[in-house]
Amino acid sequence: MLALTFLVGGAAACSDDDGGDEATDQEAGDSGDSGDSGDSGDSGESGGNTAIDEFCDSVQELVDKSAELQDDPTNTDLQTEVTDLTTELGQQATDLAAEAPTFTAEDAERFQGCQTDLTGIGS
Repeated sequence: MLALTFLVGGAAACSDDDGGDEATDQEAGDSGDSGDSGDSGDSGESGGNTAIDEFCDSVQELVDKSAELQDDPTNTDLQTEVTDLTTELGQQATDLAAEAPTFTAEDAERFQGCQTDLTGIGS
């Protein structure tokens, strides 16, 4: 867990760069109404970054499973799930860190918020 926190913290340092670009390399190639992220909350016409949405969803899942694991620390299946999610989050954070220069200000703020949630696990 601690290693993931450091990895994600490094990605946060990269996400502060606001290159002013309109997220030209978004995973879905969102050009407005192409539609994969219909549940992106209150994001406006820009649509938001689907990779950040997936990262934040994974963070929330890890937060939930980590809380369950604290209640039942002998549950080996849950331990495996938490380990797998941690590995997945590490890869997602690495991928997002590479995209950070293309983030909009809103995307960078959302990514940092999810990283903060991640660092709070186990507190």
